[in-house]
Amino acid sequence: MIGIKLILPVKKLEKQFKEIILDYQKEDELLYYSYMDAMNNFDGYLKRLEEIRNGRNLPEGDVATTEYWLVDEKEKEIRGMIKIRHEIIPVHGNVGYDIPPKKRFLGYGTNILYLGIEKAKELGLREIRVSCASDNEGSRKIILKNNAVFIGLAEDNAEFYEQYIIK
Repeated sequence: MIGIKLILPVKKLEKQFKEIILDYQKEDELLYYSYMDAMNNFDGYLKRLEEIRNGRNLPEGDVATTEYWLVDEKEKEIRGMIKIRHEIIPVHGNVGYDIPPKKRFLGYGTNILYLGIEKAKELGLREIRVSCASDNEGSRKIILKNNAVFIGLAEDNAEFYEQYIIK
């Protein structure tokens, strides 16, 4: 997809990011809770993302992670978010991404993962592990479109996840 790129989160897109968070809340999606800190203190959220990116003050079991936003270069609009873990974590692997409800089914998922794989390689990752809930057909299709190979199932909190490797 031409005209989109991944950027580190920036202050100038605060209003837009908060609108996305409210969209998650309106759709009653649990992702709302992942971004609640940004609603209450956006500057603190950006600072925390920097700490996590640099591997500082991580909760036990977490690894350094870089968050990027997929933006439309022309409209300067956020189309999705991706988190690239610098190391594999059990069940969820290296990559987690989400596309806001109003931007789904437009090809952004496939593109954010493709661009995220490139960023992961820049971080030195040679094999990228990605997973999705077994009942998430949309994510499965996105992952497979990015040349992933199924490696097995994993369980977390009584939910099964399909795991894939991308080289």
